[in-house]
Amino acid sequence: MSLNSSEVIQLLKSIGDNLILGRSVENSLFLAIKGLPVETNDKEKWLKMINMGYKYSEVFQNIAENTFDDSLSRVWLLLSKISLISSAESGEKLIEIAENLDRNKILTENRNSILKAQKYKLLFLGSVTSLFLGVIAGLAPLFASFVALFKEISVSQITLNLIPISLYVISESSIYFISDIGFGKFNIKSFILSSIAYLCAFYLTKGLIMLLL
Repeated sequence: MSLNSSEVIQLLKSIGDNLILGRSVENSLFLAIKGLPVETNDKEKWLKMINMGYKYSEVFQNIAENTFDDSLSRVWLLLSKISLISSAESGEKLIEIAENLDRNKILTENRNSILKAQKYKLLFLGSVTSLFLGVIAGLAPLFASFVALFKEISVSQITLNLIPISLYVISESSIYFISDIGFGKFNIKSFILSSIAYLCAFYLTKGLIMLLL
């Protein structure tokens, strides 16, 4: 069992509440662990350690080894090294630590939500860009016909073949830079989606032009 941030916060608050009620550190720790909503071998192990007379510092160290987040694990290690007194003051300090952790957890979750939303916006922008460039590439023969008709300039087949390739390279280059900014690294999902968007737009546009002409 690895304690997550919510369980760590709950445990700290529960220990603090019991200390405020005048219970001993060991008794407060026992009741807090017993009140955890999950049933695991580690939970039973910690309860047995307390019943067998282990010091609370040793129990804290063991909990630290089974805490998911390293920063939260350091909280238990810190508590194992300081002398707790069975008093309201110690309980209030633990509750204060738990509340600070809770605030940091909420801020982290909000930040992660914002970053996730930004990533999806960048992914959407990249797909729209690819669609737009795919449509332009599909319209290349029509543009060439207009140029030949009004400007009397012929566009070679090689040029017509190079236009879709060039626009595809531009499309994927933009996706690369968008991924680098939004994800911090090249994202294969963005590459695949943009490629599909470009090719669909290109062939659909080209097919419509062939039908109309």
